[in-house]
Amino acid sequence: MSGLVDSATAVMRASSTRVDRAAVNVANVSTPGFKRQLQSSDRVDGDFAATLSRLRVDMQAGKLVETGRPLDLAINGDGFFQLKAGDQLVYSRQGNFSLATDGRVITPQGYALQQAGGGDLVLGIGTAKIAADGTILDGDKPLGQIAVYSIRDGAAATPLDGSLFTLAEGDAEAIATPSLRQGAVEASNVSLGDEMISMMGALRGAETGAKLVQVYDDLMGKAISTFGQVGR
Repeated sequence: MSGLVDSATAVMRASSTRVDRAAVNVANVSTPGFKRQLQSSDRVDGDFAATLSRLRVDMQAGKLVETGRPLDLAINGDGFFQLKAGDQLVYSRQGNFSLATDGRVITPQGYALQQAGGGDLVLGIGTAKIAADGTILDGDKPLGQIAVYSIRDGAAATPLDGSLFTLAEGDAEAIATPSLRQGAVEASNVSLGDEMISMMGALRGAETGAKLVQVYDDLMGKAISTFGQVGR
């Protein structure tokens, strides 16, 4: 009988996780480059009560939105910007950059955009022209090139959140001729309609779990009543 309660608990826990994922997605519907977080559930040894909920990320590209800002960048097709976050290299498609006081090109979180060959990209001006292959031009003078990386076949990106990812050493492969668009960003791939449907499904799951608990309570009540009458 306790298996019924365990199953109900698993259902309600999974429903709660789905609601949490949907809430994060909705909160980031306007975050450039954000990738929708999904819940992937796997059963352990066929035991429903031991179902594991794993984070999965929808890597589908979002719509490119024109902004006109010279340091906004969008990647056409495959690829990630490489960023320096403290001592760690991370990867993102969030391309709304700005110029720090020391000339570094940074994300809203303060992470430094990396240039091809390594090192922080430093500009003396914020209006440089950026060619489609990532080359930065001051007039006709090249100032550097933006690094864009892809994931090697068989490798996987580990999400830090919906916008930032890490790759194991050797899993990032530089793209020699990337395709960038200056003055645009990639929008979040979150659909509010999909998130509302996900929340509704999660709420129905929670109701199912609650009904299972109610069934358990009713059965236990009947059992106690029956045994009480037999013992008289």
